[in-house]
Amino acid sequence: MTEGVSTVIEWLLDENNPAVRLRASAELKGQAHESADAAAWYKAFLPSDWMERKGLWSTYYLSGFAECGLTFADTGLEIKRAVGFGADAPFDCGCGDFMRLRALVRLGLGDYPAVASVIKRLPETQLPDGGFLCLHRLKKMDRVPKSCVKVNMHALMFAAECAKKGIATDITEPLVDYFWKHRLFYRTGEANALILSAREGWRAVDAFYPFEVMRVGLANIVESFCALGYGNDERLCEAWELLEGKRNPEGKYLLGGTLTKSYLPKERVGAPGKWVTLYALLAKKERGA
Repeated sequence: MTEGVSTVIEWLLDENNPAVRLRASAELKGQAHESADAAAWYKAFLPSDWMERKGLWSTYYLSGFAECGLTFADTGLEIKRAVGFGADAPFDCGCGDFMRLRALVRLGLGDYPAVASVIKRLPETQLPDGGFLCLHRLKKMDRVPKSCVKVNMHALMFAAECAKKGIATDITEPLVDYFWKHRLFYRTGEANALILSAREGWRAVDAFYPFEVMRVGLANIVESFCALGYGNDERLCEAWELLEGKRNPEGKYLLGGTLTKSYLPKERVGAPGKWVTLYALLAKKERGA
């Protein structure tokens, strides 16, 4: 570990963000760390009615616990309600569904029967281009459509989390091929046209965090490919160059954009961001750098 990286890690380990501190200690330094501070810090941020929230906000808050490096026990939720998938609410292969599935795996519920069943059946819903599309939309079509890149980015992060947890899933290779065909971010046949265009700071090529159903930031995408074993693949070189362009002289990564209303305490756009720095360093570690 170089002196510069060590200094950045020490910055991640200071006390003003216990969640990043917990994850940096565990995932970058390999040290056990008490989670009580991170759990208390996140719960203090949550609205008083967060347990009653449904829909996307339920998924977001569950993802918040997962991002903080916590376990399902830290949420205080009833397991069936937290999982959310079942006869009355089948897995729809949407952005929010994959975002929730990833959170459940991170929280340690990958082997819970309802979750394991969804994971096992995912290849049945994978489209010929390697990606996914909301099933309620797919059922209305009389042709085989293209998949949705928003869904695919969350499916990619889910697959990466499964790889970290040692959970087998057969969706990874076709999904990765989908992104290679698009040079990760671009429309086929249009060299510099982004699949998802938005204002600067809110694109997949920007250091946006935290991720939401409509977008995933560059650091999370690069880290996912590294977790899947593609960190040194030459097809990832452009993404690495983009990510390193977000790094300041001190080795910290600048936050390019964030949610207007966030499910995690907000950081200042344009300043060094602890979360994007954490994911950038995780990517480098997984790459073997």
